[in-house]
Amino acid sequence: MAKGEAEVYRPAEACRIAEVAPYVLRYWETEFPSLSEGKDKGATKLYTARDVKMISRIRELLYDEGFTVAGAKKRLEAEIVEGRFDGGLAPAPPIAEQRKAESAPASRKAEPAPPRAAAIGKPPVTTRPAAEPSPGFDRKVVLKELKDIVKLLDRSGKRA
Repeated sequence: MAKGEAEVYRPAEACRIAEVAPYVLRYWETEFPSLSEGKDKGATKLYTARDVKMISRIRELLYDEGFTVAGAKKRLEAEIVEGRFDGGLAPAPPIAEQRKAESAPASRKAEPAPPRAAAIGKPPVTTRPAAEPSPGFDRKVVLKELKDIVKLLDRSGKRA
């Protein structure tokens, strides 16, 4: 390959390098417009080294960092604007700086994805922080009402 030519990869090679399945890459092309830029419909798809870097980064965002597709899309667009994919992949800023930038009120924080099991068709396992009781909330009253409900259900079950 001559020095002036950009290195290009066929879809199978790009998938192998980025460690993703071909069907995943085809789906990502529909979700991430930056992957399908400059590609004609119906033409042989070829990926540049920049495209392969973006595919690898999308995989990291979704699988390793736990972003949703929407969150990964926002993060990828921000990284493209920063120029991280032009002239080589710059290292990501330290986690502490990323968290400071994400917690800033001016920026919207991308939501992490559910565990990887959800990506392969299994229902996600979610954990929620304990909610603060509302003012005027009385646990004893609620427990008494729940016990009364259980008694009523037991009675109606014995009749059937």
